Amino acid sequence: MGRIRDAILDALENLTAEEFKKFKMKLLSVPLREGYGRIPRGTLLPMDAMDLTDKLVSFYLEEYGAELTAVVLRDIGMQEIAERLQETSHKGHTPGPAGIQDYQTAAKPGASHFVDQHRAALITRVTEVDEVLDALYGKVLSEQQYQAVRAESTNPGKMRKLFSFAPAWDTTCKDLLLTALRNTQPYLVADLEKS
Repeated sequence: MGRIRDAILDALENLTAEEFKKFKMKLLSVPLREGYGRIPRGTLLPMDAMDLTDKLVSFYLEEYGAELTAVVLRDIGMQEIAERLQETSHKGHTPGPAGIQDYQTAAKPGASHFVDQHRAALITRVTEVDEVLDALYGKVLSEQQYQAVRAESTNPGKMRKLFSFAPAWDTTCKDLLLTALRNTQPYLVADLEKS
């Protein structure tokens, strides 16, 4: 996963101070995919390249973060850096582990993911939330997101907070959550799969 993040960082570090400032200003207004939120202006403006890379990856994940970075770079006239980023990020894209790949291909086109279908039941019925979080930490959740979920006082509150990050997740992230749930709550997952 780190290769795409490194490519984003490399692209941002190749900007002059003025170009980096333009990049951040453009990032505040560029159209986003549905379900993604904007990085708050007050948080964004003082960031350096390293902090912004981390924020892009935590807000948009690596793949969409790289795509969005390339779009903004093109918008500010940095086509060469954008091309290099896209070449590197496409090379870095690898399919997930076999179990995840099998689940993705087994899913019917257009069918919603297990995690989406059973959101309400998962919020109310998951009891081992901390174990699920531990399994997602570093793969799906950033340190900040992990701590935000842990700060909630009840299990349903933690699950609601966890699901608040879901609009930025791709299928692989949802598959990792499902795997974590299968490992920590096998009877619950089996029960929900029957329904």
